[in-house]
Amino acid sequence: MGLRPGVPNVVSGYGPTAGAALASHMDVDKVVWHSLHQQILELAARSNLKPVTLELVGKSPFIVCEDADVGRAVEVVHYVLFYNQV
Repeated sequence: MGLRPGVPNVVSGYGPTAGAALASHMDVDKVVWHSLHQQILELAARSNLKPVTLELVGKSPFIVCEDADVGRAVEVVHYVLFYNQV
């Protein structure tokens, strides 16, 4: 199948400038960003209500829910982080 020419585009820059410009631009159809989550969401909603995917930053991000067994979650995270390490 493949992607059309020009899809995807990667833009490097600082969040307050590059991220704000991308999130606000009416010709941008989707934004994937890893910082300034609230600002990016707000600007995307105010422009053309484009979909936004927000990335967790870090080597191995995890989400531990409020009702989780924290001790077990720590064991799983530790295992996943160091599994298959030499």
